[in-house]
Amino acid sequence: MELRHSNDRFRNAVIFCFTMFVLGGAQAGYTQSVAVTHCQGECPQYDSQLAATRANVVIHHLYAAGLNGDTGLADWVAYRLTKDAIGVASLLPRSWQADRLVGISQVEDILQIGEKELSLTEVTTSSDNPYAAMAMPDTEPERRARLAPMTSFANTPYWSDLNNLSNMIPMPSPLRLGPWLRLEQRLNRLAAQQGELYVLTGPLYIINNLSLNPSSVEMNPAAYYKIVSDDSGVVAFAFPQELEQHESLCDQRVSYVQIESMAGLQLFPSKSQVTESISLLAALGCN
Repeated sequence: MELRHSNDRFRNAVIFCFTMFVLGGAQAGYTQSVAVTHCQGECPQYDSQLAATRANVVIHHLYAAGLNGDTGLADWVAYRLTKDAIGVASLLPRSWQADRLVGISQVEDILQIGEKELSLTEVTTSSDNPYAAMAMPDTEPERRARLAPMTSFANTPYWSDLNNLSNMIPMPSPLRLGPWLRLEQRLNRLAAQQGELYVLTGPLYIINNLSLNPSSVEMNPAAYYKIVSDDSGVVAFAFPQELEQHESLCDQRVSYVQIESMAGLQLFPSKSQVTESISLLAALGCN
């Protein structure tokens, strides 16, 4: 049997068929419970039926992402940290690339950016949206970050998936190089000790008016969240975008219920009870 050694084309076809199956079911008016390793079971669900209908879910080897139907950016990214996947990422290419699953799974190949409608091909060159210069080296890294970090998966053959636009978010440099990065480093160290952790992460927005026009929603997040879980429970952090590089990551701890409320998501829909973990918080160096 050669299935064990199937090539990338076969694997990509399987991922595509699975994604179309999930999305097709939602569009047909019925839903099915789908277990996804990255999400520890069922992936986050939107509180709003309209948001759920417009959103897309993509599932890659290293992460799953829920993409906002208006902005095209990820509302959430879920991934599983393992000690064997962690590696040195300093020499890995970091050029942004189109997510092949987004391009072939969207019913309408149109993204609304501000007051402009851009096709998927135009998105690659427009300077008016966060996908600009995606096929070029990351010459302005302070403006963008990977929700699933490269260092956590540098020792896998699928690290290039982390350059997908579905894994990208605008983020100020002081935050990205400060408490955000320090949390990623602590998670890597803890995963190396424990063997496995799960992470849910994404942006938080503040809408200043009641307009239903998607262009009225600011594209730059007001804050960013990370929710870490293991067998003992969960720990949640929310990082305001104006945080300085020197500020403490432990001071940003919040309840995961607050994140759900701000994000408009049910983060753990398949779990009847979610416990805040004191032991996990201590293991991350926050007493």
